[in-house]
Amino acid sequence: MARRGTFHALDDDEKTLNAPTMARSRSQLGSAYAPGAFFTFEGGLGACVSIPDLSATTDDAAIGSETKAQIMLRLQEVWQSWFGRAYSIGTPDRLIHPHQCLDEALLKGASVIPLGGDRLTFLSPLRMGYAPSPLTFVCNKCRLFKRFESVSDLARNIGNLRKAKCLAPDAKGPCQWRQLDVIFVHWSGEWMPATPGKWEWNSRNSEAWLGGEACAECGSKDFKLNTDSPRIGQWHFYCANGHKRSNEWRQNDRFTTEIFRDRASTRISERRMEPISYRASSAYYAQAEQFVLFPETEHRLLSLLEPQQHAELAAFIGAKFRFCGAALTPNEMKEALLAAGKADEWQSYESIQRMRRSAESSGDIDGFKLMDDELRKLVNRWTTSDPPLVRPMVDLPPAVMAQLSVRREYTSRFDPFVLTVEHEALSRGKLSAATEGGRAPFVRFNHLDNDLAPKDAAAKAAQERETQRLMNKLGMTELGLIREFDLCRFTHGYTRVSATPTLEKRGQDMPVRLRLFEPLRNGKRPIYVVTQANEALYVRLEPHAVYAWLQEVGVRDLPPWDALDSVMLGGRLLEVAQPFGQYFSLLKEGDASTYRYVYTLLHTYAHVLMKNVAELSGLDLGSMGEYIFPLDLAFVVYRNGTTMDLGNLSSLWRNENNRFLSRLLEASTHRCNSGRLCDTGGGACPDCIMIPETSCIAQNQLLSRAVLKGGPAPREDATHKGQRIRGYLEVVNEDDGC
Repeated sequence: MARRGTFHALDDDEKTLNAPTMARSRSQLGSAYAPGAFFTFEGGLGACVSIPDLSATTDDAAIGSETKAQIMLRLQEVWQSWFGRAYSIGTPDRLIHPHQCLDEALLKGASVIPLGGDRLTFLSPLRMGYAPSPLTFVCNKCRLFKRFESVSDLARNIGNLRKAKCLAPDAKGPCQWRQLDVIFVHWSGEWMPATPGKWEWNSRNSEAWLGGEACAECGSKDFKLNTDSPRIGQWHFYCANGHKRSNEWRQNDRFTTEIFRDRASTRISERRMEPISYRASSAYYAQAEQFVLFPETEHRLLSLLEPQQHAELAAFIGAKFRFCGAALTPNEMKEALLAAGKADEWQSYESIQRMRRSAESSGDIDGFKLMDDELRKLVNRWTTSDPPLVRPMVDLPPAVMAQLSVRREYTSRFDPFVLTVEHEALSRGKLSAATEGGRAPFVRFNHLDNDLAPKDAAAKAAQERETQRLMNKLGMTELGLIREFDLCRFTHGYTRVSATPTLEKRGQDMPVRLRLFEPLRNGKRPIYVVTQANEALYVRLEPHAVYAWLQEVGVRDLPPWDALDSVMLGGRLLEVAQPFGQYFSLLKEGDASTYRYVYTLLHTYAHVLMKNVAELSGLDLGSMGEYIFPLDLAFVVYRNGTTMDLGNLSSLWRNENNRFLSRLLEASTHRCNSGRLCDTGGGACPDCIMIPETSCIAQNQLLSRAVLKGGPAPREDATHKGQRIRGYLEVVNEDDGC
């Protein structure tokens, strides 16, 4: 199959020249203005398409090998899961070709072959080229239509275009041309400008051909375009000599036509393109992923996510959530320490052991307890160090081992194992890091550092006491400011018509093709990388309060757990975790699920917090983002951007502090202007807690105001359909009647 470029506005000679570049922020160039996107400059003068910067020099992203390794891991997972989801909709009666699902560069037959690092280049989006497109024009008076194949074609004929005499009855001069702002797009990722012809398959020549470019009656190639209808789909071409054609225009996707070949005539609905304005969001979806950057000292954690590190990941999860196995024997510890070259550590153990025995034989109870405690501390240090000097004995339950085996059902941003490792990296690098110069990397609002606290000691103490009281009422065990939340976001390709691997069209599920960006001069595919280190708010909920709320809700699969359980609640949640499916394919109405309710609680809480921040800080919702760690019962709300961080979040706390928290308890914060219509529809809509999808990590899924303040059950809960559930804040504050 012949491979075609995307840039209809440029011919091959022009691609080798340096196209003009635009001035935008790195975040914008790496997303909304990434290659293949349509846009217009301020003032609306002319539509353009973004193209890669083809300069001889490239703007390499300032990232280390470890960050590149994280990106590669994510890319492999994204490509595999996207293909698996799109390809799975095929049936024996309706076969799906692999090329309908994923860029050909990633495929060998029906297998995904990820590109290696030597075929990719990681760029900082500092420069992005552009070209005028689409090169289609219509006279505002006589409706005459003109289309040009390339910018050079337009340049050669611009004089004739300007001099063309307008044939409208009331015209007294040349045609009044306007650029046609409608294009045809297809979920294959292809687009084309409007044209009178239509792509079909020519069985005789075994190639696709553009038929209908000339009038069937007179042979003229001059056409007019009737745009009178307010519905774009009812616009139509007709011969400039007056010969009528169909009252609607249609176009078929050339790429899909070439895939179907002789079967093209029987699969018309799958080839049909969509006429839309180039400004429409469905014309282009940049495909991006993000992840928490690991501190340089914690890259061993990153290795846990590699496919071959299954046993190490299991051991980490076991230790993290305290799935304890049999106690280590002294001989086992000795062997491990000697093998690691830590004979001095074992000598310390023997010395403490001798003092412990001496205290026991002399009847020194206090001395015995002291030495016994020292032994426990020593063994705990060995088993919890990174890497552990002595690997602890863990005994993962079968349910957790089963979760490890179905990780492919989770995408990275929802994989509980990935998120747990990332939270551990965040904890070690920020949440537990030491204070330097009076400024802590993470400032707990109930224990302020010198920089964020009031200067008066009494005022500081009073503020912290009130903060702790409000945190208790909000069911939070940790709340604070991360001064630099290190995040990496990378854009690796794009889609059209839909942002997900499948879409329903004309009663059928269609595979959406994920396309890579076109190669640069060096033949490598660009990956646009943006790193940021902006302020963020960190929240962790109180485990016992969350469990009590789950009991009140009455979820069907609630695992047994209490304060005496040696296993942490996150471990029990992992046992009953349910995949959302690749791109939410499994997110359907079903029994009340513990894991989904926990995610919905954290996700909803994050959105409510973001709305509150937007109202008080000067940041708009589109300039924020969220990150959710379900097993740690935590979430992060951060400022999203690459421009200078002006300290909006720290200023918010200095200026508003406890007023900011008290607003979260007010009934008005949890109401929707749509009233019962929203309540009965799941408790989430754009009028209340939904936010721009560019800011939401989960496409505004798994949201409901009911999980915080009570109300009709979320739409995913079939168990309590039509019933009222109690909200988390209701359960937390039931003793004081709040």
